Amino acid sequence: MVLDGAKEEIREAIAKGERLMFVINHPTHSDPQVVTELHRRLGVDSCFMAAYDVFLRHPVNAWVMQRMGNFSIDREGSDRKAMAAAIDVLKKGERALNIFPEGNVFLMNDRLAPFLDGAAFIAIKAQAALDGVPVKIVPISMKYTHLTTPREAVTRRMLDLGARSEYVFPAGSSSDPISAVMGMGRHMLARYLRAHGHADALKMEDASLYAVLGGFADKLMDDLEGALELSAAKAAGLSDRILKIRSRLHQLRTDRSAAPDPAFDGMAERAILALRIHGYLSPYLIERPTIDRYDETVERIAEDFHSKAMPRTGPRRVMIRVHPPVGVSDFISAAGGNTREAISKITQEMQQTIQKGIDALNESNDAPGAEIVRRS
Repeated sequence: MVLDGAKEEIREAIAKGERLMFVINHPTHSDPQVVTELHRRLGVDSCFMAAYDVFLRHPVNAWVMQRMGNFSIDREGSDRKAMAAAIDVLKKGERALNIFPEGNVFLMNDRLAPFLDGAAFIAIKAQAALDGVPVKIVPISMKYTHLTTPREAVTRRMLDLGARSEYVFPAGSSSDPISAVMGMGRHMLARYLRAHGHADALKMEDASLYAVLGGFADKLMDDLEGALELSAAKAAGLSDRILKIRSRLHQLRTDRSAAPDPAFDGMAERAILALRIHGYLSPYLIERPTIDRYDETVERIAEDFHSKAMPRTGPRRVMIRVHPPVGVSDFISAAGGNTREAISKITQEMQQTIQKGIDALNESNDAPGAEIVRRS
């Protein structure tokens, strides 16, 4: 682990009794363990708001996690109890609170998925309940990079996926791994959509699969915007539309004056589907085909196919940048007390700060994972 940034500012905030919420990008399934070690080095006692399914995987691990103060949340559900528990953590001040605002692991370390605004909502509610005690948000940027060049291991995983999914690699694929993985990815995504009842999305014979999927994701957004009575925002781009929809769903699910609506579950699932499609539509691997991105892309395809986390293909180093704490009350004041505006501004600034940190870590990355995958 390579750690830099505002370490002393964190220690000073703890000494002053300020309440800390750490918001962190979520590129891998190992992030909680890494953050735990980060906090050990900083001298921070903290807990996690974790997805409820993490607690269902193993009863012993669930018991240990709960004993450590961690608690579960339905990431796409109306889990008001978990929100109240998170706010209570900050109010008591016995532990710092860790939240991954992306809500899911999307296996794209260099690019953030749109942040949910639940973290900002929690921070503002906690600040409102604390008289004169600052609540501060600490953005954390994490970048994992390979210490070796695991091209052979990644290629073996790709070939295995091809065989299991009945994908036939074109001639010459062995010398051009990037084209091979993109072709297999298109095949696997089409297979996924068919299996989940979306075969109609693939019937445009004269268009590329990219165009078809882009149109399908737009249709998902059109339907959701209509159901949620949101104005159409195609000019804003798919990522911003998804963010707006997920934010609206969060507002509705945390509205204590209204009864929970089961229809929101299906809407949230469709928003996540659009987000996953967005990940395949973006030129993430093509724009910079590094060893790290090559490995991540194959891992993401394998995880979607097997519906479980994949083992590592080689040793990695994690680089972490701790950003200076940001006062929640400053956002509330700047918004003139408008809670919705303050939540939006906090969420936007968190995402921008963490993305800039990841970009800076990439610029200084001299590990083999930063190397470009070459044709053989």
